[in-house]
Amino acid sequence: MSRQFWLGLLLLAACAFAVNVDSLPVWDPALLVRGDSFVVNPDTALRTDSLETHGYKTVQVTVGDGGTQVDQELRLSIQGRLTDSVYIDALLSDVGRRAGDQTTATLREVDQIYFRVESPHYFLHLGDLTWVDTSMGFTGMSRASLGVMGGVRGDFGGGYTQVRGVVGTDEVGHFTRTFNGVSGQQQGYSLDAYGSFIAVVPESETVWLNGVRLVRGRDYLVNYAGGMLDFKGAVLPSFDDEIRVEYDAYEGDNIYTLKGAHASYHHPNLYLDVSGFRLENDVERLKRGVWTDDDYALLKKDRGEDFNRDDTLPPLNRPDRTERMNARVRLQHNRQFYGDFEMALNRRDSNMVASRVDGPEGRAFRWYVTSDSTRDLLHFPLAMSVYGNRVEQGYDILQYPGSDLDWNLYNLRDSWDLAYGDSSFLNDDLLHDEFAMRSRFSREWFGHAQWGYRRNAGEDWNSSRVELGIEHRNRNALGELSLIRVASEQESEMERYQGTASAEYLLGMVRPFGRGDLRFTKITLDEIEDEVVYGKSSSGVGIFFDRGEVRESIGGRMAKRRGDTYGDDWADSLWASTWLQEANYNSRYFTLSHLLQYERVRRDSSDSENSWLSNLDSRFGGEELGWQGNVSYRLGLTEEQIYTAVYKAVAPGTGDVRYDSLTSSYIEGVDNGDFVYEGMGRNDSVGAVLSSDAAFSTELRFNPGLALGIRDGFLRDVTFGVSYEGEGSDTTGRRIYFPPVNRSQLHRTTSGRMEVGGLVDWQHPSGVSLAYKPGASFDKKLSSISYYETSYSHEFDAGYRINLDHFVGATLLIQENELSAMQEWNWDIYDGTLRYRFDFLQGFYVQPLGRYRKGEGSDDTGSELGEFESDLWETALRVGYDKQKKVNAFANFSVVQVESDGDVIPYQVMAGYSDGRTYRFEFSLSVDLNDYLSMGCHYILRFGDAEENIFQKLSTEARAYF
Repeated sequence: MSRQFWLGLLLLAACAFAVNVDSLPVWDPALLVRGDSFVVNPDTALRTDSLETHGYKTVQVTVGDGGTQVDQELRLSIQGRLTDSVYIDALLSDVGRRAGDQTTATLREVDQIYFRVESPHYFLHLGDLTWVDTSMGFTGMSRASLGVMGGVRGDFGGGYTQVRGVVGTDEVGHFTRTFNGVSGQQQGYSLDAYGSFIAVVPESETVWLNGVRLVRGRDYLVNYAGGMLDFKGAVLPSFDDEIRVEYDAYEGDNIYTLKGAHASYHHPNLYLDVSGFRLENDVERLKRGVWTDDDYALLKKDRGEDFNRDDTLPPLNRPDRTERMNARVRLQHNRQFYGDFEMALNRRDSNMVASRVDGPEGRAFRWYVTSDSTRDLLHFPLAMSVYGNRVEQGYDILQYPGSDLDWNLYNLRDSWDLAYGDSSFLNDDLLHDEFAMRSRFSREWFGHAQWGYRRNAGEDWNSSRVELGIEHRNRNALGELSLIRVASEQESEMERYQGTASAEYLLGMVRPFGRGDLRFTKITLDEIEDEVVYGKSSSGVGIFFDRGEVRESIGGRMAKRRGDTYGDDWADSLWASTWLQEANYNSRYFTLSHLLQYERVRRDSSDSENSWLSNLDSRFGGEELGWQGNVSYRLGLTEEQIYTAVYKAVAPGTGDVRYDSLTSSYIEGVDNGDFVYEGMGRNDSVGAVLSSDAAFSTELRFNPGLALGIRDGFLRDVTFGVSYEGEGSDTTGRRIYFPPVNRSQLHRTTSGRMEVGGLVDWQHPSGVSLAYKPGASFDKKLSSISYYETSYSHEFDAGYRINLDHFVGATLLIQENELSAMQEWNWDIYDGTLRYRFDFLQGFYVQPLGRYRKGEGSDDTGSELGEFESDLWETALRVGYDKQKKVNAFANFSVVQVESDGDVIPYQVMAGYSDGRTYRFEFSLSVDLNDYLSMGCHYILRFGDAEENIFQKLSTEARAYF
């Protein structure tokens, strides 16, 4: 069969191969009338761009006392015209990141390398590739691989013939996950059923919401390094919305080989397509690198039963093979008659090395014929169409679905009252027949009637559906009304009567819209009869103007039931209401983006459950006006996974984050850290909880001189500022609508923080500057211990620029801290700095510095042993050279003396210095050799009687831009 399969495919492909082909939608043949149904590759000879190279290469090596950490990134892109008719596209991306143990929400870049050259008559693609074939109704293929892909499009066949093929290998598995949305949650859906870390192949995913395919980048984003799905814009899944995701993920112990081809002949009146692929495990490579001799022997003895392994190794995957071949014919006459016929063959071997185990084999047939393919019935006021398909048991209709999603599970449930259990009932011979009539009553009024019948070969289950509808449409408005009856028999007998209606204004400043769906269903199971009424509706209005739009809508869902199971009286089983609000505005001095969704749900006799999500961002004012600011507001109530900060362990001494066991906290910006910050990640050790969240931040700046036109006096040169940033989260059932603004509110939340700051900045033209920055911060962290930190600060900064070469300044910081973690601490800090800077020889400078820092406090023991007092003296000299866009270098030598009399003090009090004397030398060099190449290094040396030993850390970095 395998030889016949590829021989038949080769003979059919000899007629035509395609570089880039889009198929006609089965249910929208009106594309033929609009004249854009056949995608024609743009002639590369018309390209005006030249060959351009862009990208960068970064190598960073950090050497510390505990080891060496190497990080590198490479991204090189070459695009443009090589000759008048040859176009080049190449990419090399190597980010050098290893997968961690947590699912982080920050990494989106992955390794890729490919080279592609194309012309009006051929293309060749080498390296990382994605084989995409969407020309068929039964079969669709999108798979990432590493190999060769090519195609030709010649003048033979009247210039309508194209062909392409692929050979590749990969370590990729194809996965499908179907789940429901969570009311109020727009981000953080894990593609893995267990919430584990997975590495998703870039752009391999396909996302459906209620059977509608979403658009990548516009409707959703996927974090490929981790496997997290975030929805965007107004896409807000609710509790009864079905999300279905198909994606490829890397699997090191599952090596596949892909061979595929697609050929086509696309005449304006005739489309001929043939395609096929073989996807099989590479047995020889698996024998060399994955399987042991015992594994291979066990696989050869396989009889189709479960494996019983004597060890505790991971499950042993059977090597499988899947082969598919499709042929499709589409034709039309006079832009009226349209026919679509397709045949598909599927063959699978579930264990390639076992003689006793084979796999299913089956065929599928599909047809669609209509007497008028135009949407508005331009040729005759009446059109008839026939649709049908036959799918044999061995053809897996749910695997590798094509453009005709006729057996989609969501569609079967929503439109045919089937598939309320699992999908096992589709493992049978499947039949579907449908007849439809469309009519044109007048220029703007249309009607349709449709009858369909689904069943399996033995009539163990079946479903019939009848629909009558009327439609009114013109350039200003669109409206539709349909009456539907569905009768199905599967686990139970169901009879449904349904009415749907929708209306929408398409043009104008004010555009109302609305839609509704009402269903009455009678369910009979083992002589037990129940009745269910279900309805959903939404209506609203949109207001559109030059710089923005506003949309307001309300909706609801309800379900009632009665009968032998629920009693004679109607009882509520679902009552839900939704309010959705969107607003966008953009001008020079004011921008606004706002989204709000509120949902209230009551199931059976339980209490109501609320959920909401709100995002608001606004910017106003401008620097030239003398006042400016921004506001950001987030509000949420949903049941979701907890997110926490993720720190990745690196070679000891090479990081910039240190864990302080005394205060149970991570401290950033240190010399000899053992961690680096990776971003926010899911805490999968904690289950999903109902969380009420709120965040708000604002920053305002006001300059009276610019705003009021003041030309003299203090107000001319002063700027006032205020800022607030807060967030809060509560998982105890309490609702919060605004983050905490005082300490008592923060104490009542599960976790949160708030920071308040002020600014008075006076810059006199004579060179004198004074600034005062009061601040307060409060932090309560969600952890196994009760972590709460409070800090009040006053910072004074004064400076005087004597002339262009001389500057003297002073800074005073007064800070009061309270920390409750493993134990309670409180301390006060007084930190004063004097500095002087002398610039000379057009870029060189010398900056001596003197600093005194005093810290005193105590722990919660109340004894004298718990009290501490420490002093820090620092003298430093920095010599540097700074030439803009060329060189930035400095050498800084400092001597730090700390006296604490051996007291135990928190790490933050003395800025990480211990009792005794520390000599610290720091050297930094950054050189931009030209616009494309830069190099740098950073070296730190610490020694003295305050240090355990001599500490050194060297970081080197080279970056090349293309």
